Amino acid sequence: MSVALENRLEVLRSHPRFRPETVERFARFLANASDDALFRTSPLHFASDEGVPENEAIDLFLRATHAGILEFTWGVLCPGCGSFLTTPAALRSLQRERDCQMCRVSIRAEDDNMEVAFSVAPSVRRTRFHQPEGLDLRRDLLALMFSQSRTISDDIRKTVSESVLDSISLPPGGVHRFTAKLEAGKAYFLAVPLHHVWCELPAVADRGTSSVEAELIDGRLLPGHVEVRAGEVTVTLHNRTPATARVALVKFWFTQEQMSCDTNGPPSMHLRRYLSGKRLVTHQTFRELFRAESIPSEGGLEFKSLTVLFTDLKGSTELYERIGDLRAYGLVREHFSVLRDIIAERGGSMVKTIGDAVMASFAEPTPALEAATAMTREVRRVARDGAQLQLKVGMHTGPCIAVELNERLDYFGQTVNVASRVQGVAAADEIAITEPVYSAPGAQDIIRAAALNATRERALLKGVEGETTVYRLR
Repeated sequence: MSVALENRLEVLRSHPRFRPETVERFARFLANASDDALFRTSPLHFASDEGVPENEAIDLFLRATHAGILEFTWGVLCPGCGSFLTTPAALRSLQRERDCQMCRVSIRAEDDNMEVAFSVAPSVRRTRFHQPEGLDLRRDLLALMFSQSRTISDDIRKTVSESVLDSISLPPGGVHRFTAKLEAGKAYFLAVPLHHVWCELPAVADRGTSSVEAELIDGRLLPGHVEVRAGEVTVTLHNRTPATARVALVKFWFTQEQMSCDTNGPPSMHLRRYLSGKRLVTHQTFRELFRAESIPSEGGLEFKSLTVLFTDLKGSTELYERIGDLRAYGLVREHFSVLRDIIAERGGSMVKTIGDAVMASFAEPTPALEAATAMTREVRRVARDGAQLQLKVGMHTGPCIAVELNERLDYFGQTVNVASRVQGVAAADEIAITEPVYSAPGAQDIIRAAALNATRERALLKGVEGETTVYRLR
């Protein structure tokens, strides 16, 4: 183990969040795993393989990134082929739509098709992926093009390896001529896998050209499609970018029917659980350590589904009057600390405090509901000077927009409004939730485990059209 890695691991060992055995498993993983396993991997894979709780693994990977052990990469996943469409400047430059040239579809960046992957930092351990110009595309084409959350069978890997006819590293301003004999009825492509761009070259018997001129420019390969005549074909590529590009001439390993973009994906490929952009953005550690990973400036970031939770203290004004400002403020600060820990332990994040109230976000409803039951229980223990704190909690699940506001991540939309209004109807020591939360998978188990009784009612919420179904949990 390198000295640089050992020094950085001490930062993780000293953190109270992590069990010693978790950090040691992580250390062995970094020291012994293959180059492939350390390239664009997922904390959820590590959690599954090492028997570590998912939230602990996510926290570990984020703090390891902050310590310089790992680096993360954002990508939009094609739901059909599993291509990992990278976003070079991370979240702040995330485009609303990306094109999967392999599947010939445009993919909107939303919720769960944004994957956040992690690679080992070169200062800790150098792998071949830190020098992409030297990669062997017969071995590495799949790793560069696809998400590592796609498991690919050995027979497909062998087929792809045999499909690479030629590959080169083309320096900035460089020109290279590929020459190959192409079969009629087969499809070929000139690929720059790290940029996820290529020019498709279908070969036909009685028409098409035998000489193709292509350019790599502005993250695109032009033209994107050229019909060529079967037989000997030359493809001349000009690299008009400021970086060295690893390029390959490849024979299509799937038929067009197999490559049709659907949720089943190509044959022999299956999707493992991965860390979604939504789950990362709603994680407390990400929020605290990576403020610079700002939301795209134009229109923010859309989430199809997010759970927003609001809390408020019952009778806080009277509390200040009864025990004095200083003592009451100390209790309120302590209650904020308790809520923050509960939220973080369940994978959520504290968005902001508003007076004595808290706004929090969660990727899914059930962790939010678990947090709410723990909050109402634990906040009662924050009691001094005869003061008893009682919490009112409300939550709702639905679409919303994440934006950067005052250099912090915040959320806007009707989901936020409904969650706030639902909290307003809750009584002391009560959790008020909407139908999407109540009917979420696992919600009933949480309600039963907390020995709560649910009362259903229809409520008129300010600023919300019509009546809203609200469940009061006590």
